[in-house]
Amino acid sequence: DTSAPDGPDNEANTGYIWDAALRAGISIRNYGFFIDLVRYNLVGTPLAQLGLPLLTDPSATNTTVAYSTNASLRPYTDAYFRGFDNSFPDYYRFTEWQRDFDANYANGGLPQLSFVRFMHDHTGNFSTAIAGVNTPELQEADNDYAVGLLVQKIANSQYKDNTLIFVIEDDSQDGADHVDSHRSIAFIAGPYVKQGAVVSTAYNTVDFVRTIEEVLGLGPLNMNDALAVPMADVFDMNVVDWTFTAKPSAMLKNSTLP
Repeated sequence: DTSAPDGPDNEANTGYIWDAALRAGISIRNYGFFIDLVRYNLVGTPLAQLGLPLLTDPSATNTTVAYSTNASLRPYTDAYFRGFDNSFPDYYRFTEWQRDFDANYANGGLPQLSFVRFMHDHTGNFSTAIAGVNTPELQEADNDYAVGLLVQKIANSQYKDNTLIFVIEDDSQDGADHVDSHRSIAFIAGPYVKQGAVVSTAYNTVDFVRTIEEVLGLGPLNMNDALAVPMADVFDMNVVDWTFTAKPSAMLKNSTLP
């Protein structure tokens, strides 16, 4: 993995935040990060028989649809959580995350750090998209609803008082906002977070990572996050209770999602 950062003492390819968590004895779970995507794109090729079918419930048939490409993450990767594939709705990524949560963590033992990749803020594959989620607007709405459903699930679980959900947009330069193409949205949900607030303090992605490290009690990965500013203005230690209800966009009525 030539693009991976190295870890302490020049240990090759172990400079990611999940490596730091594992070194610190923090439990992790991976849903959709660093997955081999080749077998999602074999339709219409001589290797089509090696493709991975678009199953909405692959666990029901014990069909692996996610093969990890990262050695550290491999033992902690949900094999039924499909990686980056615009033909597949995020709604069914959420239902797989929910299945794993209900089966393994509903009564305790939730990993201290989970990575969940809902990727339909990217759009595409309109001709092969299933469940009628085949326009940019529908795919964005699908992504929004999946994120909301995860937040709702945590808000109604035993973990609501000690779990923070950090949400950040990938490849935000592809959709410039009305101020600056370098600017993106980020969300934090959970206890001790200002409710319904827009915080305009100038933070960046490295500050975002530093904040997660501070919450977990991790030291910095390198000089960049060591010098970053934790996102203190987002939090209010007097706000303990919180709730959330996910509401789908009416636009999703144009799909066949449940």
